[in-house]
This record gives sequence, C-alpha cells and structure tokens, in this order.
Amino acid sequence: MRLLLTGASSAIGRRLIREILRLGAYSEVWQARHQTALDDTDERLRVIPLDLRSPIDLEAIPAPLDLVVHVAAVTHSREIEKYWSINHQGTLRLAQAAQARGCRRFVYLSTRCATADAGAYGESKLAAEAALGKMDWESLLIMRPAEIYGGGGQEGIDRLILQASTWHVALLLFGSTRIEFAPLHIDDFAANAGASIVKDRSGVQVIEMCGPEDLSGSMLAWRLAKRFKALPVPVWWPVMKALITGMNVGSPDQIQRLICRKTSTARTADTLGHIRFLADVSDAG
Repeated sequence: MRLLLTGASSAIGRRLIREILRLGAYSEVWQARHQTALDDTDERLRVIPLDLRSPIDLEAIPAPLDLVVHVAAVTHSREIEKYWSINHQGTLRLAQAAQARGCRRFVYLSTRCATADAGAYGESKLAAEAALGKMDWESLLIMRPAEIYGGGGQEGIDRLILQASTWHVALLLFGSTRIEFAPLHIDDFAANAGASIVKDRSGVQVIEMCGPEDLSGSMLAWRLAKRFKALPVPVWWPVMKALITGMNVGSPDQIQRLICRKTSTARTADTLGHIRFLADVSDAG
C-alpha cells in the first residue's frame, strides 16, 4: 500500500513519518519535498517534489495511491494571501491530483482554530475542510489539534519555551478571558494521529485533539517561569496586539487566532494527550 505525506520536513511531519513506519501498515511512504532534503534511508521511503503553489503532478507515484496525509501549511505569514493560496487552494489542488491517481482516502491536519473568527490561518483551514467535505472520498479524516509543542520549532509554544529557556523571560498574557491553551506534546500527537491514520474507516470523521489540561495565559507563563527560572513579564493583551500589528514582531492574524473561539478544549476534545505541560512543576497560576 502507498501513502503520500506532505510537510515531511516539519517537526510534525518527521514524527508522523516515524510513527507510520513503526506501525508498518504501508509498504511505500512517499514524502513530498518542497525545498528541504528529506530522509530516505528506510527502504520504504520515497521522495517526490511538490509545491502547493503550483499545479501538482503525482504521476511519479504508481497508481493507485492509497492514502494522502496532508500536513503542509502556512502557519505564520504577514501576507494574508499566502494562507489562502496554500492552505485552501493548494489543498484542493493536492486533493484533485490525488484522486487522479486513484486515491479514495485523505487525512487533513487542520487546527482547533478552524473557526470563522480566527483570522486568515484558521479561516483558510476551515475553508479547506469544507471544500474537502464536498469531494467524493471513501474516507476523509480531519484532525484538529490544539497547540503542539516539543518539536523544537520556532513558533507557538515552542517559541515561548525557547524564550524562557534562553532569555529567561516568560510572557504572561492577560486582559482577555479567551486566551487559553491546551498544549499537546508532539509525542502524544504522533501516537494518537498515527493510530488514527492507519485505522480502517469510512465516511467523514473529525477528531478534536488536545493536551490533558486547559491553561490560561498566566498559568502557562508560571509553568515556564518555574521550569526555566524565568521572569514572568505581564503583558496586557491590547499592548501585545499593538506590538504585533504596529511593530512587525509577528503575524497579524496571531491576534485573532489567540482569542478566537476554539473548536474544542481539554474538557471537550475527542482525544487527549497524556503529558501535562511542564508537569514536573506545580501550577501557581
């Protein structure tokens, strides 16, 4: 059986590849390469060039292609159009190309921020979900994880961890009751996602995935401060909003993404991780 995974160079993509290989359900695992070199040391691994911004040709993959796992996405950009051209339109191009190779099963990595008030990232993900749902699939699985951390990345909670461990500063966001995190460790995500990917199912299914607890902005900051001996620096939410929008210190849609309505919490998610965020320190928040 053949599987194609996009976003294979990302931390999430690399972990999913390892988990899929470990589970042994696929004899060929094709990795979509955009720019970064990919591991092909396992005899089951193959590499195919792919750019979601351009017409997609999957003819190098022998038909039938059994499953696509679509991880690649733009997550942070100051150019709104990038979210729509890749997260929405690129996803449709990929889905259509996959069906042309006989693919009837599709897994889409979305987000719990796939809501109408989440800004360009979440809204483009929501639009892609809707478009995929209108296509004819034997199986369509949409996974909506909360904030994934632990992969050593430069975004999201991994960035907060890096700031606390390197600069010993922990931003304590306050001023909105809608600021809430449900951190999901990458090990928990990979284990749960891998099991869901190889499971035989039919129809459309949406899985909400969160870490085992919900944390406010202050609770998150205190966990970081205690672990890394960092100084909690209170930041009133309107001030952070002004910094992001006016001083080019982040992506403008991060504002909406942080305070938007979420599709799930640790109290309502279908799948919970087991690793509590920095669990070896007590919560003083």
